[in-house]
Amino acid sequence: MTVLCRCFTAAGYFDLTDCLRFRLIRDRYAPDASLDITMRAPSAHTEPLRVQFSLNGTLLHDGFVRTSQYVQENGLCVLQLRTRAYSSVLTGNQLVPGLYFDVTLASLMTAYQLPQITYQQGGSSVRYLCVKENAGMWDTLTAFSYKLCGGYPYVRVPNLLCVSPQTGGSAIVLPADALLMRGEGTSSDGMISRIDMADLDGTYGAYTASNPAAVQRGITRVRQILMDRQFLYDPDDALRFRIACSNRRMRSVTLRYAGYCGEDCEDLCACGDLTARVSRITLTCADGVLTTEDVFYFDDFCNVT
Repeated sequence: MTVLCRCFTAAGYFDLTDCLRFRLIRDRYAPDASLDITMRAPSAHTEPLRVQFSLNGTLLHDGFVRTSQYVQENGLCVLQLRTRAYSSVLTGNQLVPGLYFDVTLASLMTAYQLPQITYQQGGSSVRYLCVKENAGMWDTLTAFSYKLCGGYPYVRVPNLLCVSPQTGGSAIVLPADALLMRGEGTSSDGMISRIDMADLDGTYGAYTASNPAAVQRGITRVRQILMDRQFLYDPDDALRFRIACSNRRMRSVTLRYAGYCGEDCEDLCACGDLTARVSRITLTCADGVLTTEDVFYFDDFCNVT
């Protein structure tokens, strides 16, 4: 295993290769991939501002430094870094509120200079988007992806924004003989049982939808919202969208194995009787031992059957 941590400073950069431990987390539903890493450093350098992390020659992370600290540990000088992927700024930026017509991904992504973030090229447009007051850019991208193809946006290595599903390609075969754990689970966090939406006059009761998955679990969590102008073409779609979002991560399969096979979010993977697209990846290294934990979500956006 070869690790390269390139640390950019105000004056240039320096490379560190002696890794003591790291944890890299990427999730299908969040743009804020994180890397926590401790590297041996020959001496204290100037403040690192940006980190590019490569494993066996492949770039896996490019982000800004949240915190950095040089410490003496067991007689060694080490640099401890906590970073976030540049794509995480999609949750903090806001577009100017209002109606946008003939919207493409490019028209949304060129509203600001975000040079570290790339995005899918080409693709169709949606007739209109309603950017709401105080809405984060990620919320707008989520609405765009849903209206475009019924999907949910995601970020691939290192900061590639995607709004359309991955298709085709051969499955990456995960090593069944190196499997350390397999688990199956469920989650009802945030699951709503019913949503009621008012009509254009503000009268409630015109639009309502129930969530069978929540009802089955005995969950009562009701939302009351004003007419969502994002979905004037089909108000019931506003209800379906919110229920689908509340059901994210509803079912999952987790595989943990020794090593890393190079998979990315939404890559098709196979192991034994499981063939599915990976939704969450956690790479962990301690004492020179590398393990990968892949989580496969099964819900209205991931591995839909």
